[in-house]
Amino acid sequence: MSTRTLAAGIGFTEGPVWTADGRLLVVAMSRGLVVEIDLDGGVLATVEVGGGPNGLAEGPDGAIWVAQNGAALRPSRSARPTPAGLQRLDGGRVTDVGVPAALAPNDLATGPDGRVWFTDPGLPGGTAAGRLCAHDPATGATAVLLDGLAFPNGLAFGPDPDLLYLAHTDDGVITRHRWTGDRLVPAGAPLALPAGGPDGLALDADGRLYAAAPDTEAIVVFEPDGRPAGEIRFPEPTFPTNLCFAGPELDVLVVTGARGGRVLLVEPPGRTRGLSLGAGAA
Repeated sequence: MSTRTLAAGIGFTEGPVWTADGRLLVVAMSRGLVVEIDLDGGVLATVEVGGGPNGLAEGPDGAIWVAQNGAALRPSRSARPTPAGLQRLDGGRVTDVGVPAALAPNDLATGPDGRVWFTDPGLPGGTAAGRLCAHDPATGATAVLLDGLAFPNGLAFGPDPDLLYLAHTDDGVITRHRWTGDRLVPAGAPLALPAGGPDGLALDADGRLYAAAPDTEAIVVFEPDGRPAGEIRFPEPTFPTNLCFAGPELDVLVVTGARGGRVLLVEPPGRTRGLSLGAGAA
């Protein structure tokens, strides 16, 4: 495994996503920015969205959706007033999208139904009031799919688009669910991390699950059947928050490392081709 720093010193990094038109975007939560990163290294552009942007996902129409915690998790350098909720980013135009009873939206992904699914956990260590929600861009309606959760965090749909993985940071597990078209049903036993809690999630094209584990400075990998497949470690303290697969062949893993405000490119042995999925987390 080799690791290369693409950018550093850009704030508390989170929520990487590789877009259909070949752009790598991350958020700088502490600066209220969405940042475009060159896969060869360096910052290409920034858009100020304000508050505390936490996660990113690309919608079916190419718009970028932002999970916005409203600076609830850490102070923001941005002066743009931004409430907790969602945001839609079309080029440089930012639209705030209200979410009823929003706590602090964290991570998001486009679901098999075309809706923007997102976690809304509130603050770390708070009561079990976290929710999994889905927002319909066509109607503007937001539905609560699961509630009463203790800090739901990263989420990802796999090569099987109806299979949802959901990180529960406080419980140290990742649950699996199947979307039937009108509800979620359990889809296997939870996956437990060796230590600490999971943050952002991504899957490769073969169905292996990659979970950022900030407290243990690792990426934990699971086989499609849930068996542990090993860990990716970093040569220096990183505090990995989130990850996605990127590049023309989706064969490199991009990790946001909040320590030092970094964006890292990881090439695992074999350069396993991945599946690009949105992410974000606290």
